[in-house]
Amino acid sequence: MEELEIMRQQIEAMKQQLDTQQIVNKDLLRKVMRGRASWLNRFVKIEIVMLPILYLFYAAVSVVLGVSQWYALVLLVMCVIDVVFDWRFVRIPPAMFGTASILDLKKFLLRQKKWRAIEISIMLPLAVIWVTAFSCAIKVKNYVLPDGAMMQPAMAGGIVAGVIGGLIGVISVVIIFRKMQRTNDALLRDIRDLENDE
Repeated sequence: MEELEIMRQQIEAMKQQLDTQQIVNKDLLRKVMRGRASWLNRFVKIEIVMLPILYLFYAAVSVVLGVSQWYALVLLVMCVIDVVFDWRFVRIPPAMFGTASILDLKKFLLRQKKWRAIEISIMLPLAVIWVTAFSCAIKVKNYVLPDGAMMQPAMAGGIVAGVIGGLIGVISVVIIFRKMQRTNDALLRDIRDLENDE
């Protein structure tokens, strides 16, 4: 009988150790997930800081090239909408990793992934349309310089530079989008692993 009692106490002690180990693993995994998602939060903060700088740059370019300020204002509106969406669908509040249940976190990440895909499918074509319209406005407005000289060679170079810059921009956006989606996938895998351990 005494041996059974000792075995029962040992089993109880092992259960407590296992529970403690699972809690430690859960906390460690949450810290890893928070670290993995931290670049998303930095990205959104950088977007917010760059927003007025980008607007002022295009407003200045519009003034210098004699193009309507509406282009800069439309860009500002598009960027503000994009930043608001990114605040909602890219940023992951760090506290969520510590307070939200695994199920709530999983739902949040799945919803983010879906809305991020919708956002890029709307904003990327709008950005391409804006760049095209802005480039055309610059070409039309600046074909002839104020002193009457033609600006054809410079405009050709500007158009080529604009197309190359636009392509680099589109490729950059797609790369960043794919990295965001891969981060979400990695976080969802971590959650799945955690669910399997439980």
